[in-house]
Amino acid sequence: MNNNFIKKSLVLTIALFVTFFLNIYPAYSGILTDRIALYPHWEHQLSLPTPHQELIFPSWFEGKWDVKSTLKQQIAPLSPKFKTPAFDSNEQYIDKNITFFVQFIPTIFNPKNDNFIPSIIHKKPVIIPDRAFNGLAISQAYLGEENVKEVIINKNNSTEQITKFKGENELISTVIGRQQEIVSEDKFITSEITRQFFRRPNSVYLNLVETTTKYELINPDYIQGKQVTAIYLSPQDPDYFIAFDQPVALYYYTLDLHKKMSNFELK
Repeated sequence: MNNNFIKKSLVLTIALFVTFFLNIYPAYSGILTDRIALYPHWEHQLSLPTPHQELIFPSWFEGKWDVKSTLKQQIAPLSPKFKTPAFDSNEQYIDKNITFFVQFIPTIFNPKNDNFIPSIIHKKPVIIPDRAFNGLAISQAYLGEENVKEVIINKNNSTEQITKFKGENELISTVIGRQQEIVSEDKFITSEITRQFFRRPNSVYLNLVETTTKYELINPDYIQGKQVTAIYLSPQDPDYFIAFDQPVALYYYTLDLHKKMSNFELK
């Protein structure tokens, strides 16, 4: 596996679509709204609460969606002093449409088997992302079907996802912070901090990724999104003291989701 492929995988955010708890918990007061408004002037890593519940999407996300993701802008805030290894190679994706499918399914949770689910909703179906399906579809769209073997979700901790590449390479992504903000019935903002651990036979690499996304329901078959992904160095990185908690790369995407199908059987 060449170094260029490895660099790209380090900035790949597997969990592209982060969500909020619709009508279960109150919205936070504008932190994420302010975060979006401040882009591109993000000077520090966002502090988010540790996840304690499974992610639940609004009901209008149910079904299968044809997604178009387009990188519109990338910024290296510490350039020319410092750039991430993948920054220059990612320039090829600017204004390039990357397409893939994602799906969201109704599920009834059993609170005895899932400590992340509040008992208030255990008898009602809720809409959740099909994490393994979505993660594999997104990874293969960006890195190539031949390079991505499978995506595995930790059955005991839904915040952990393992992406296995060809060879003995794998990416372990763990959500360590999450927050959501309800703007209106058809608009909401979400944010996640993910720890990414890339493991090769002879080396490992660790970084942090913040993904903040504003979604808007245009009509029942069309959702628009604006997404900012920020890359942070981990304290284990030899260049950490150059950046501390400042982002070393910022990526701004537009998202277009067009519904393809719905009506899943409960699992």
